[in-house]
Amino acid sequence: MKVSAAIIACCSIAGLLVLQEVRGQSGAGRLPGSRPSAGKPSTDKPTRQELDGARHRLENFLKKVELARGQPMKLDNDAHEALNRIKALKERFPDDPQVEELFEQARKALVGSKGDMVEVGPEVLAYRQNEQRLKKLFAEYADKEWADMSAKAKADANFIATPWPQAVTDEVDIDAMVGRRVILEGVAYPANQFVDLEQNYIHVGSPSKGYYYIELHGRAWAGAYEAFRRYKRQINRDIPADAGWTVLGRVTGVRLLVPQAGKEKDRQAQWGWTVEPEAIYVAGCTLAVSDPKAELGGYFSGQDQVEKVKGAMYSVTEIPADVAPERLVEIFSLAIKEKNYKLYLDCITPERRATPTAIGLCAYHWDWHQYRFATFYALVKIDKPVVRVIKGVDDSDSVETFFLNEQERQKIKAHSGQLVEEASVVSKVYDEKGKQYGSPKTFVLRRTDKGRWYIVNFAQPF
Repeated sequence: MKVSAAIIACCSIAGLLVLQEVRGQSGAGRLPGSRPSAGKPSTDKPTRQELDGARHRLENFLKKVELARGQPMKLDNDAHEALNRIKALKERFPDDPQVEELFEQARKALVGSKGDMVEVGPEVLAYRQNEQRLKKLFAEYADKEWADMSAKAKADANFIATPWPQAVTDEVDIDAMVGRRVILEGVAYPANQFVDLEQNYIHVGSPSKGYYYIELHGRAWAGAYEAFRRYKRQINRDIPADAGWTVLGRVTGVRLLVPQAGKEKDRQAQWGWTVEPEAIYVAGCTLAVSDPKAELGGYFSGQDQVEKVKGAMYSVTEIPADVAPERLVEIFSLAIKEKNYKLYLDCITPERRATPTAIGLCAYHWDWHQYRFATFYALVKIDKPVVRVIKGVDDSDSVETFFLNEQERQKIKAHSGQLVEEASVVSKVYDEKGKQYGSPKTFVLRRTDKGRWYIVNFAQPF
């Protein structure tokens, strides 16, 4: 029995030595045929199930990146699962060609999920620097003209040198007050605009100080304010509102009004001097003057110098008759960036600017385009157009003309009417950091009988 026990012990020791040797040869101390642990290289091949599982989730990830159309997106569960599976496969099978292909696709998908990005050089943002130069130059014109205008007003014997405390209406001769000029500072427009007795005013003052009521319903305000809006359209859209304005005006009378916006009024009516505005001054920006003799009813400081100053900054001044659709969209963007309002209008189809109301709508969307390029956009990229015939017959279609003789073509053309073509042009915009802003947008252009292309949906953001 003792001999048998010794033999068994020797066999056990020999078996352990053989097992250790086998483990050492199989690598990392695992049994033959067992799966390698994650994160450690292996010479084995990935299974079809492993590849298909990673590939399926990666395809879902890629579809979502494509649907984002260049916009940045957050990674969802499918994306994280795809990346984790491919990472594990890459660590275990670093040299496998199928794993390498999945890894490259995942890397491109991950880059795409961060958004489409381009390099934006200083030259791209030059238009914003030009706006600041224009603002500075025209502010100098305004400051100089305001200094002269206010000095002359103050030199007048009828000038109200101290508007506060206000002259009490029942203690002064009203006729003596009418016609006197006054400078009102801290005018808050549109915050203090109100309607009473079916007329528009801005109230300046308080119950304790007294009130002046600036009249908005006459031609005087319209002339000055429209000049002010032209300044915004042509020079600088970034104007401080509310309490940053100064108004020079002339007293026209006295009225009992409720200085409160809205139809429902719960404040007490207050006596105040009504004032016809002569000029609106915004320090550091502009001076807009009412001038009943001017064709437009008013002007802003330096208005006669606008085209001379801005002309040197324009990269495009007119549109060629044979302009391509994609080039017209590019010119449209340049007109906005360079504040060339005339060129902007010339890009738009004539039907959309044929009436005063239509021109007003063009101006409204011009202001919005100005805001977007000053705030969000920096660079515009434009794709090749897709052109189709929406009315008539295109003689230049070589396929159709191959099958038709001249008589047939002329007959078809006579019954089809004038040729109208439509082009779709897709644009992408990028911010100052080079990241795509928003999704791609489509501009629609049309031309008639092979004439010049015009933009139809000019209100479309880029």
